[in-house]
Amino acid sequence: MTLHLKKIVLILLIAGKAYNVFAQDSSSARQEGWPEVNVFYKFNDKIRLFAMYSATRLRKSDFTDGGAGLFLDYFAFGGLRKKFNVPINDSTRGYYLWLRGGYYYSVTPPGSENPVTENTVVTEANSRFHLPHDILLTNKNRFDWRIINGEFRPRYRTRLTFEKDMHTQFLYFTPYFYTEYFANLNQGNSNRFRLCAGTELKVTSQINFESYFLHQFRNGNNVDEVNAVGLAIKFYFDHRQIKKIF
Repeated sequence: MTLHLKKIVLILLIAGKAYNVFAQDSSSARQEGWPEVNVFYKFNDKIRLFAMYSATRLRKSDFTDGGAGLFLDYFAFGGLRKKFNVPINDSTRGYYLWLRGGYYYSVTPPGSENPVTENTVVTEANSRFHLPHDILLTNKNRFDWRIINGEFRPRYRTRLTFEKDMHTQFLYFTPYFYTEYFANLNQGNSNRFRLCAGTELKVTSQINFESYFLHQFRNGNNVDEVNAVGLAIKFYFDHRQIKKIF
């Protein structure tokens, strides 16, 4: 069995186990699955295009909504690049500053009981710090300028992520943990707090696979308690690879 085939088998086992946990959870929290596809195109060491599609699936139901986004990333102050050199495809993790801007669109399927259409302009700033034991800390500060069903609902999101590059003889992977708080600027009673743990695995030189478990805490009657299993496939390209193809 080739190395790539072994990795694919491992990914399928992880995905199957995650879905089994998702399907059998009997707690009072709402159970959700969050599949996602990410595509990254790097123009140079500092500028990258990011496209994504995600969906939300409730347990024992069809997909309830989906969203797509297109973003431009800018990276600066590359002093971390020599420190974090494990080849996990995302070389941009070696920069101290990471800025993102873009657009996100989400809509519920036709015939939904409570139809929702969301148009969001995203502005985001991330700062990164080197901690002992080669742990990378990322502090994300994001503003979502949302229009939901024609109503302006801005939101601030702050996240602290701790991650560490690790590897065996054949595998490169990055386990991580983060905590995130959502502050709705004109609807304070719908703020939410989340904890998440997961890992990202390098499959090939251009593909990563990510899986995680996330818990959202209840906030009164406006924010439900949620347990979510997330599965994401990530594709990484750059202009040099495209030139070789053409």
